[in-house]
Parts: sequence; structure tokens; C-alpha cells
Amino acid sequence: WDLVVRDVEATLPAALACEVLAELARQRVPEAFALRLELVCLKKIAYYLFAQGSSLERQLAQLATFWHGEHLGGPEGAARGYWRHSARLTEVSDARVQCSGAVSATADARALVKHLCCLPRHSSKGCGALLLELPRSLHCWRLVERACAAASAPPPTAADEPPPAAVAGRWHSRLRESLGVQLWPPEAAAVVRASLLCRGADKAVRMRDELSRARAALESCTEAAD
Repeated sequence: WDLVVRDVEATLPAALACEVLAELARQRVPEAFALRLELVCLKKIAYYLFAQGSSLERQLAQLATFWHGEHLGGPEGAARGYWRHSARLTEVSDARVQCSGAVSATADARALVKHLCCLPRHSSKGCGALLLELPRSLHCWRLVERACAAASAPPPTAADEPPPAAVAGRWHSRLRESLGVQLWPPEAAAVVRASLLCRGADKAVRMRDELSRARAALESCTEAAD
């Protein structure tokens, strides 16, 4: 946002520059930049959690393997054909399963945020398949589908149309419409559009739109799981 401000103030008359920056602020462009920063930080955090969780899951798997033969029941149970895990093997196995689920969820979060951060700078290039096919592209959605199949339950369904609050392109379309109706000189309007594109403002606004779609997709996953 600071670079956009610098471009506008350096190329436009002072009065017009103030008008342009006020309009961009009304379209919440500075908030889009702040959101982009939060998503970049979240991407790094999600990677760290995924790496730590994967390491912990491997360690729990090793412990479970070490105690795999530790069963209760004794010779009498073996003679009757039954046995059960020891308390510590049960605890380690349960922890491993929970950790595996957390790692899968973190992997989804990391992939989702990474695709948001890696949107192309120009809107004509669109976005990746993971974002286009939400929520069916998420691993947690496939887990819900397999769980429904195992339980002989109806498969989960995702709404074909996103809710109104998550309509794709809402903020980006609003920004473009606002710039199109301004009575600015053509040269000034061209400078503003070029600065928004080159400085990443256009991308930041589209990231906000895609984040709304991602949120709706995650809500669909939780509803299907419930």
C-alpha cells in the first residue's frame, strides 16, 4: 500500500492524488494488503505445524511398533483366542491417530493458504484447480466421503452456488466498477490501474475474494462431517 501511495503522489497533482487515495481507501484496498500479510504469515505457520506434526506422527508410529506385541490376557486369553492392547499401547495408538488427523487438516490449511498467496498478479490468468474445485479438492472432504461410504450413509453434498457473502469476485468487481465511474483524466486513471496491478493491490483484493470462497468451502466440510 505504501508503494501505491508513493506512485499516486509522485505522478498526480496533490488534489487529485488525495481524491484517488481516498477512493481506494473506501474500497478497502489497504485492508486487502493487511489481509495478504496475514495470509503470508499463516502460510509459514501452517508449514511449521505440518512439519512438526509429521515428525511427531512418525515418532508415535515408532513407539506403537515397539510395543506392538504388548497385549493383555495372558496364556488363558491366548488359549481362548482373545487379547487386548496394553494401556500404554492403546494410549500411543490413539495419540497417533489423532495426530494423523491433525496433520491432514494442517496439510489442507497449508495448501489452501499457499494457493491463495500464489494467485497470479494479473486477473486474466485465473486461479489454480484447488481453489476452483473447492471443497471437493480438500483432503478433509475426501475423508468425509470415505467415512460416509464406510457407514453406508449418503455422500456429503456441497452447494453448487456459494452463499452471497462469498460470491467470487465481489471485492474485485466492486473496485473495478468504482474505478470505471470516476471522472478522472484518462492518464490519471491509467496510472492508478497500472500501480494497482504492478504493486500487487489487484492481487490482494482478489485474495480477499478467494478467501471468502475458501471459508465457505471449509464450512461445508464441517457441516458434512457433523
